[in-house]
Amino acid sequence: MPSTPLPDYKHAANQTAKARAAAQAASRKSSPSAAISAADRKNALQIAAEQRAAAASAARADALGRSGSISSNTASSGVTALTSSEPASNDELGARPFTRRNGRRYLRDMSLSYPLPCDLAEIHRQTLRTMLLCQVFNGPVCSPSFVKKPPNRVLEVGCGTGFWSVMCHRHFAQRGFPSIQFTGMDIAPLAPRMDSDDDMKWTFVQHDLRRVPLPFRADEFNLVMIKDMSMVTPTTGLQQQLMDEYIRILKPGGTLEIWDGDHSLRMLLPHAPPTPRGDDESEGGEQALTNAMGTYTLTSSTPLAAPQNQYLNDYNAWVSKALEARQLTPMPCTTIRPMLLQEAEVLVEIDCRRLAIPLGEVRWEREGVGGAVTQGSNGHVISSKGKAKELDRRALTAGQAALRRTALMTVIGMIESLEPLLREASGKGQDEWDRWQGNMMTDLLKSGGTSWGECLEVGAWWARKKKPPP
Repeated sequence: MPSTPLPDYKHAANQTAKARAAAQAASRKSSPSAAISAADRKNALQIAAEQRAAAASAARADALGRSGSISSNTASSGVTALTSSEPASNDELGARPFTRRNGRRYLRDMSLSYPLPCDLAEIHRQTLRTMLLCQVFNGPVCSPSFVKKPPNRVLEVGCGTGFWSVMCHRHFAQRGFPSIQFTGMDIAPLAPRMDSDDDMKWTFVQHDLRRVPLPFRADEFNLVMIKDMSMVTPTTGLQQQLMDEYIRILKPGGTLEIWDGDHSLRMLLPHAPPTPRGDDESEGGEQALTNAMGTYTLTSSTPLAAPQNQYLNDYNAWVSKALEARQLTPMPCTTIRPMLLQEAEVLVEIDCRRLAIPLGEVRWEREGVGGAVTQGSNGHVISSKGKAKELDRRALTAGQAALRRTALMTVIGMIESLEPLLREASGKGQDEWDRWQGNMMTDLLKSGGTSWGECLEVGAWWARKKKPPP
């Protein structure tokens, strides 16, 4: 924790109603739309169409920022860029929170642990990831608390552009609940301010999470969503302080939900997914959906190993070193459930859902699980050969392939966004790094480099706050 006073970030975001900023800059060949349900795909495309103008405006602001000529209220996106490398005062950090380093836009405050940029490329990656998670979790929330009755007041912590809140609003609005009050909180002024004619009830609060207590009343929210925050909160006492705050602002009977994923990658070993049992509203129906998407439920018995791909092994070593130097964990999925269980006096119905999303076609799926199993060079089982039952052989559908491609693109985007940290951890010069990155891209995108079963591991955890005894 810094010894100097933290900057007092201003509350105003200076953005138009339609500037869901570049978060919906949606058109890449890797778009997950082919893997999303018809309703969610329609929503995503509609959001993207609405935001093309805002993305173009933000891109123009980005270009202006490279010359240092943009002011804090120039662009509709509210994003500010500075080129000065001089230490910033607290007032300057509040008025101009962004700067350019390594050719990309970052938060200017060097005391923050957060290592990722805040530019269009990173916003696009985060948008793809949010769409991917909403797809594999079959909606914007996983807790069964809201199957029949939606939350009245929702807080999205670290909301960024507010894209998850928009998806959540549209999810419940389609089900006849358009009046949920959403609040987004973030240190960066990326989220929009909705005009009175917008169909979403939205409030943005600009706040530094290191400043506790949070600026909300006790028992204010029915749902507190904490999504992809493991690169924001260091593994210090701040995590416990924030957990105490989340519980404080949660209504009795309200739900705390956490979505995140491991930054270090592993490899799925050959195994057959569980057979679904039960109806559509049971765990059996959930498993059937998981199987249909070509993803795998992660349990304590799921066979996993280090990646066979050398580039991903390199990345794992560098990202672990880089994040640990910032007191960030490369594998947050191992820490979230124990953190919730420590609060068992006030939290009940603690549960989770963890999934592995392969990053491409997997050879042991194609060959079939069965027959003689061989060993890889690292000593782990990596493929299945021999005569397998035809029912064990699996070919990907178009939707499954699109979903896996999207997962791969989010991983590649993460490596690109973490380049300065990874390059430093690797000890490579710029030219050497560029060669490594080019070879990595070719291997992963064109040469089937993830065919051993390398996967993205994601999870959702939830719990309810106890109600006082009657």
